[in-house]
Amino acid sequence: MDHELDSTTKKVIMPTASTSLPVSESLNSPSEIYIDPVLEKKMMRKFDLYVIIPMGILYLMSNLDRSNLAWITNYKGLYACRLLIGLFEAGLIPCINVYIGWVYKKSERGQRSSFIFAFSAFSSAFGGVLAFGLTQIKTASFEGWRWLFAVEGIMTILFVPVFWFIFPKTPQTAWFLTDDEKHLLKARYDADPSWGQDDPFSWTESLKAFTDPKWYAFFAYQFSVNISLYGLTTFMPAIVRGLGYTSIMANLMTVPIFMCSLVFFLLIAYFSDRTGYRGPFLGIGLTLLIIGYAILLSVDNLKVRFFASFVAALGIYPTTGLSIMWLQDNVARYYKRATMVGFTLTLGNIAGVAVGQIFTSQSAPRYKPGLTIGMGLAVFALIDVCVLMAMFAWTNKKRAAKILAAEQIGDSIAPNPDNGDYDVHFRYSL
Repeated sequence: MDHELDSTTKKVIMPTASTSLPVSESLNSPSEIYIDPVLEKKMMRKFDLYVIIPMGILYLMSNLDRSNLAWITNYKGLYACRLLIGLFEAGLIPCINVYIGWVYKKSERGQRSSFIFAFSAFSSAFGGVLAFGLTQIKTASFEGWRWLFAVEGIMTILFVPVFWFIFPKTPQTAWFLTDDEKHLLKARYDADPSWGQDDPFSWTESLKAFTDPKWYAFFAYQFSVNISLYGLTTFMPAIVRGLGYTSIMANLMTVPIFMCSLVFFLLIAYFSDRTGYRGPFLGIGLTLLIIGYAILLSVDNLKVRFFASFVAALGIYPTTGLSIMWLQDNVARYYKRATMVGFTLTLGNIAGVAVGQIFTSQSAPRYKPGLTIGMGLAVFALIDVCVLMAMFAWTNKKRAAKILAAEQIGDSIAPNPDNGDYDVHFRYSL
């Protein structure tokens, strides 16, 4: 049952004689909520099964199918269909990331995000295998590349209706949760007011995203690393082809590259969640990316350059996926966080337009201009991460000192969740 202690106390769930709920509260400290970790873990596994895996598969389908135009016969059809594809897919990644921030705690987000982005890496590897097989089909009226596009498109069409029926519209109303688990989920939200799950929509709260200086730093970072994400994943077969492989074999040879990247990202995300740090692990990914770029640009030996492709690929997914979780960790209140995540990803995706202008056919097979720009932006992103970490550390130290000074004179500062991440009790993740 629900129990109101007083007008200033959070609404919490208390066990009764008839029901043993996984949540309790100390009467001496009504703001402290105890949640049974075993039952909480069981509940979150349900979200992993019915939310994370379907979103990962949907993201895989999106990556496979976003350029599949099997029945296009002229430029007008190409432009019209590509415009529609871009329009319909624009909200996918922002919504996936906002949903993760809606359901999971800071310490749980990295691994879930990496799992979904791992589907992107898997799509690159899986797509290479499909391309190797399907492009070899030869018929009089339907070329191999059309077979590839058609098969990948049909896979998406078959999966989307299934996703529509199993995916919960909101975490609180998820069909797979028991009543006790719904109470437990609410208790998780109540335990961290900065989550802002019960906030009514507010334009004022949403517009705060654009007056926050750190948003511009995150946006600049995301654009910089997205150049590598789109550039290397799109042109990796062409880069590998420049190492001496045929077109079909080049697609196949990218499979181990992206599989290694997938495994590395999962490891990075695991240790990031365990330690509570994001910035240092982004720094590791960016350093590998820079090293890979440097070798690809400076070395002529084909075997060494193939090795460099592995090194560069290791940095692609950690630097693009983990950064959004870092952003979510450091923004309180739901609508400000959702706005900031959405616009960061939307504007960061402008990199996809830029990639087509810097990885040109004239620069094949080495693509030196594109690789040089990618390396320069990776260096910029590394500096950006270092500046953000220093700024967050300084702010945390300053806030801790302010609270301590107030306590020493007997005038403690009460938390004020309405201030969001500007609340003196809010701590930034490094």
